[in-house]
Amino acid sequence: MGSINSRLARLEEESGGICQECGFPPDSEGTIVLIDEERPEESFQGDRNERCKRCGRALWYVVEVVYGPPAGDEGGRGA
Repeated sequence: MGSINSRLARLEEESGGICQECGFPPDSEGTIVLIDEERPEESFQGDRNERCKRCGRALWYVVEVVYGPPAGDEGGRGA
């Protein structure tokens, strides 16, 4: 069993630490996806907390698009 583990470790070093399952490098934060409150049908529909079964890295980097009053309007954060 030790030789299999050492071979796997060598393969991972040679590939730069890229996971063979998800294809992400160690510093990846996942694929960027959007959740748009005004158009939910066009938004990401998957599990935002999904992780690679092999390496545990997050598969998705979720950005939530939130609409508010334009900058400068009452209650806005403009100048």
